[in-house]
Amino acid sequence: MILNLKRKPLIITFHQFLKQIGSDAMLIMACIAPVLSGLAFRFGIPVAEKLLKKQYALEEVLTPFYQIFDLFLATITPLMYCFIAAMVILGEIDDGISNYLAVTPLNKNGYLLSRLGIPMGISFIITIVILSIFSLTKPSFGLIVVIAYLSVIISLIEAMLVISLSTNKVEGMAVTKLTGFFIMGIPVPYFVHGDIQYILSILPSFWLSKFVIDSKVIYIIWFLLSSTIWILFLYRKFKQKFK
Repeated sequence: MILNLKRKPLIITFHQFLKQIGSDAMLIMACIAPVLSGLAFRFGIPVAEKLLKKQYALEEVLTPFYQIFDLFLATITPLMYCFIAAMVILGEIDDGISNYLAVTPLNKNGYLLSRLGIPMGISFIITIVILSIFSLTKPSFGLIVVIAYLSVIISLIEAMLVISLSTNKVEGMAVTKLTGFFIMGIPVPYFVHGDIQYILSILPSFWLSKFVIDSKVIYIIWFLLSSTIWILFLYRKFKQKFK
């Protein structure tokens, strides 16, 4: 009975979340962007590879980097969904709705669950589907699940950064452009060799690539450690939005 009472306001507020997305064309496009990206990656890159091989008379040009494209594709889906969540939250903060919802039976934790937790869960599932269908390297299902999970954590950090540093949706869109830096750690292990590559080890995306390349669990540990540092750093400012 108690569980049902808690679940009902969560369902209601998540329904409101979906209605806000449905009324904004930009957010609707963000919802379908992962599929469009998957189509572009899966079919556009191989075509580009054929054209480049013919143009430069080489055996392969882009093929050695297909794994990088897969990792970028893996991060796109949760990033889009967390971008949507961040825009909705900023709009509700600007309108004073977030503070109102935080003191209803939903409470602060329920509000954040409906705005970040559920979208993250959905993006995790969709990322698995996107990678399973559009991946260029066809990794194992187990690896796809791990990549999807780690990508969702990266997107959570970016969403927290956008919400923490922005006071409205316009500022949020500007900050979102800067958060692209967080996925720049992906290509580093592929192109930069030696200890100098660890300059970007503070980026969780760097450790994501290291794990995919070498399949060593230690890299997941470093990923979680760097992610925890970012989350703890942002959480104090993040929670101030919901006083």
